[in-house]
Amino acid sequence: MPEISGETLRAWRRSRGWDVPEMARQLRKAAGNDPVPAHDALVRMIYRWERLGLKTERYELLYLKLGTGTPHPRRAATQPEAPAVADGPGVLDELVGHAVEFGRWAETTNVGSGTVDLLDDAIHRIAREYLTTPPGPLLRRAGDVASRVFELLQEHQRLRHTRDLYVTGAKCCAFLAWAAGDLGQLAAAAAHGRTALILAEEAGHPGAEALALCALSKTSYWDGHAGRAAALARRGYEVCPPNTTRILLACQEADAESAPGARVAIDRARQAREDTAVDDDLAGIFSCGDVRLANYAASTYLKTEDPDSALRAADAARARPGEGVGYGTWGQIHISAGIAYLMRDEPDGTADRLEPVLALPPGRRLATLTGRLSTLTPALTGGRYRSDPGARALAGQISAYCDEAAGAMRLALPAGEERTG
Repeated sequence: MPEISGETLRAWRRSRGWDVPEMARQLRKAAGNDPVPAHDALVRMIYRWERLGLKTERYELLYLKLGTGTPHPRRAATQPEAPAVADGPGVLDELVGHAVEFGRWAETTNVGSGTVDLLDDAIHRIAREYLTTPPGPLLRRAGDVASRVFELLQEHQRLRHTRDLYVTGAKCCAFLAWAAGDLGQLAAAAAHGRTALILAEEAGHPGAEALALCALSKTSYWDGHAGRAAALARRGYEVCPPNTTRILLACQEADAESAPGARVAIDRARQAREDTAVDDDLAGIFSCGDVRLANYAASTYLKTEDPDSALRAADAARARPGEGVGYGTWGQIHISAGIAYLMRDEPDGTADRLEPVLALPPGRRLATLTGRLSTLTPALTGGRYRSDPGARALAGQISAYCDEAAGAMRLALPAGEERTG
C-alpha cells in the first residue's frame, strides 16, 4: 500500500481544526470496539506518522471513517496542496502542542512515593524475618513483592520512581537468590542474582549492587566455583558502602579462599567491622554482626588446621544487644565446633556440638547446613572411627537429618519453582 505522506496527514488534520490529542480521541472514537493503543501511545504514533508517513492500512481505514465533509488524506493527496507555511504560527503552535503533550506524559505516573516505600518496606521486613522463620513462606511473599515491582516497571512512572523501583526490585531478587540457595535451588538462585545485579547497575545504586554480588558469591560457592565466589565477594566489597554487608562480603571471600587468602580476607572483615558507619541497605539476611563474623572466623581457622582457635571463636560468639542472628548462623557455628572436635579426635564433643543442629525441625534444615554436615560422614564412618559405635550412630543421624531436610525443602518451594538436584 503506498504511504500517505506526513505533510498530507498534518494538513488534513489541521483542516478539521484538531490538535494531535484531539486527533487521537477521534481515531479512538472511529475504532469503536476495535482495540487501539492507549491515548498517550496513540498521540505519539500520530506525531510519528506526521513525520514519517502512514503505511498501515488499519489506521488509514480509521482516517477514512473520519473523512465525511473533508477529503480523506489519500484523496487529498491527489489534489493541489496549499503552499506550506514553514515559518507561520501553525508550525509554532504544532511544536508547542507537541512539547506540552510530551511534558504532560512525562509527568504522568502509575505509582507514587507511598507505594514505592510500601514495597521497599515489605522486602526489608521479609529479610529481617528470615533470621527466625523457615524460608518457604518468605520466598512466596518476596516473590509477590518482586512481581508487583516488575508489573509497575513495565508501565510508565516518573524517572525518580523508576529508579527507586529498580532498587527495590534488586533487593527482592537478591533476597530470592539467597533464599533459593538455602533451599538448594542453585539454578534459580543464579537467575535471581543476575537479575538483581542488572537492576542495581541500571539504577546506579552501589548498595543494591553489593547485595546482588553477595547473593551471587554465595550461589557460586555452593555450586563448587570457589574462585568465582571469591572474586564476586571482593567485587562486592569494593563497591559496598561502609555497612555490615561489607563485613559479610569480606567473610564470604575468606570462606571461598584457600588458607593464606582466607586469613587476609577475615582480617579485612574485622577492619570493616571497625569502619561500619551507615545502615545496611537490606538488614537481616545481609547483615553481619559479631556472631556471624565469629562463624566465618571459626571456618577460617579450620582451613588452617587450627581447631583450638576455631573452638575459641565459636565459644566466644556472643550477640551484642540489638544484633539479629539467624538460626542458620548459629547452626554453622555449632557445625564448625563439631568439626574442630573431630579434628582433635574427640567425637563425643562433636556429637554434643551437633545436637542443637540435628534438633532443628525439617523446615529449618537449610541446604547450606545439610551440605556442610554431610562432609562429616566419611570421617565418621572410615579410618580410625570405622568400628566406633558412637561415630557410626552420629553418621546415621546426619544421614537421616539430610534425607528429611531434602523432602522438607522440596515441599517449601513455591508452585512452579525450578527444582534441581
